[in-house]
Amino acid sequence: MDSDWSAREYGVVDLRKIDRILEAGAVCPGVKVIEPGCGTGRLTRIIAERIGPNGSVQASDISPKMVEKARGRLEGYSNVQLTCGTIEDAMLEPSSFDAVICHNVFPHFDDKYAVVTKLCSALKPSGLFVVSHLMSSSEINDLHRKTNPAVAQDFLPTLNEMRDIFASVNMTVVLLYDDENGYLLKAVPRNLP
Repeated sequence: MDSDWSAREYGVVDLRKIDRILEAGAVCPGVKVIEPGCGTGRLTRIIAERIGPNGSVQASDISPKMVEKARGRLEGYSNVQLTCGTIEDAMLEPSSFDAVICHNVFPHFDDKYAVVTKLCSALKPSGLFVVSHLMSSSEINDLHRKTNPAVAQDFLPTLNEMRDIFASVNMTVVLLYDDENGYLLKAVPRNLP
């Protein structure tokens, strides 16, 4: 889905929400991040700036048009690896990433269990998994229901469903905000204190 909202820069209110998302994912200098469904690279650029030259972000999107726009936006960022394709087909080095940031993409995964399994296999034993949107789950689900037949069934799962998905890979949901400031879920490995 290619639209104006995906190309424009984030506003002040959205940037505060983005800070909360990146804080939940412990995105800081030197970390390695996976960002599936990066779209036009708006968040990717913010992540790349936050992690600095010693960090890296592996970003991907299934839309060639989105990836083309992202390439333009991310020109000059040597800490970004950008690919076009599904996350299911991505080559991810096992146990090597600090965080997964699924921003505005989780509802679009057909097999959420398979995607979470794949992404978690690429996380370090202390890795964090964040699912986020700038709107609440009810707003996202309602928007998808009304917007386009291609996404009419693409919903954010309920909290219990999310707990089950992450439990299947020995992760625990430790944080969930689902309010006027958006949707933010954080899962951590069960063995973390």
